Amino acid sequence: MTSNTERRCGVGIRGVAMAIDSIVWLALFMLVVSTVGLVSGDLQTTSEGIETNLEGGPALVGLGLWLAVSIMYHTLAEWRWGKTLGKYLVSIKVTRPDGSPPSLVGSLLRNLLRLIDWLPFFYLAGIITVAFSKSDRRLGDRVGNTIVVRP
Repeated sequence: MTSNTERRCGVGIRGVAMAIDSIVWLALFMLVVSTVGLVSGDLQTTSEGIETNLEGGPALVGLGLWLAVSIMYHTLAEWRWGKTLGKYLVSIKVTRPDGSPPSLVGSLLRNLLRLIDWLPFFYLAGIITVAFSKSDRRLGDRVGNTIVVRP
C-alpha cells in the first residue's frame, strides 16, 4: 500500500515523462547507430557531418542493441533511483505497491513489457490498460509488481 502522502499516477503525467524519455531514447539511438556504423565501416564523414546508413545485418544489430540499451536505461534507473530522467523532471517515481523500491527483476520485467504496452503504436495498449485500471497500472506494472506514484 502506498503511503498517505503518495498518489498513483494516471496516463497524463506518465505520458509527459515518457515524452521526455523519448528524447533520451533518440539520443541512445543515435549513439548506438553511430557505434554500429563505426564498427561495420558504414560511418561516413560528409560536408554536412557524420552519416550512418545501416542495411541488412548491421541494421538489425543496431536495432536490437538500441532496444536493449533503451530497456536497460529504464530498468537500471528505475531500480536504482525509482525514476528515469523523464520521471525525475515531472516528480514521479516507480515503487512496489507497498511503497518499497522496485526489485531489479521487477524493474526488468516492467520494462520488457514496455514493448507490448507500446503496441500497436505510441503506447496505445499501455494507455488503455492504465486508463481502465482501478490501480492505474499498465501491463508492465502488473507483471513487475510496480506502481507509479507522485511523492
